[in-house]
Amino acid sequence: MKRIIFGLILVISFSQCATETKNTIISGTVQGLKKGQLLIQELNDTVLVTLDSIAVQGNADFKFSVDLQEPEVLYLALIFQDSVTPNKYIPFFAERGAVNIQTDLENFELDYAVSGSQNQTVWNEYRQLMRRYNEKKLDYIKEELSAMQSGNTSETENWRTQQQKLMTSRYLATVNFAKNHRDMAIAPYLMLLEIPDVNVKYHDTIYKLLSPEIKNSKYGNALESFILEQN
Repeated sequence: MKRIIFGLILVISFSQCATETKNTIISGTVQGLKKGQLLIQELNDTVLVTLDSIAVQGNADFKFSVDLQEPEVLYLALIFQDSVTPNKYIPFFAERGAVNIQTDLENFELDYAVSGSQNQTVWNEYRQLMRRYNEKKLDYIKEELSAMQSGNTSETENWRTQQQKLMTSRYLATVNFAKNHRDMAIAPYLMLLEIPDVNVKYHDTIYKLLSPEIKNSKYGNALESFILEQN
């Protein structure tokens, strides 16, 4: 009888663990994907660590369950079982709740949409802002090359100066963007990812403006460590 009761306890315990739900569901579709492996990974120091994975066999839909302590950037990785096709990665800001990712096999890393994350929405806004700076930079480079080809030294220097001014403007735009979103995890993340080479006083300014919750977050702590290392 004791053995039976003990066995029932084990079954109940196992059933509870098996049905335990995690706080974040990441689902979506990779249109055109027939075979491969999808993984959800996080960056731990400099190493990608797998949190969950599935093998794709004809079904392009996927669903992962992970536990998040706070909003952070994760990676949806697409791995093929051969030594020829390179691995592909989509970085996205995950948050507790339901996050959905839609992409396709051909443009996996380029044409994707993420919903269900406020930090991701703000990150998309930042990327749109930076796209305008990148387009203007390309225009300036074309003008510089044209001036060089025509042998116009003064115009060449002028366009190089314009590029330097544009870079400074881009840096300041990032600082201002982080300032306007200082109550979100995206703020310290952008300071670390996008402008690590800017004068550390800007990092310090943003860090001091962060809400207490964000200061104590993964990226808030990383920003504080970065500032201390530079001083």
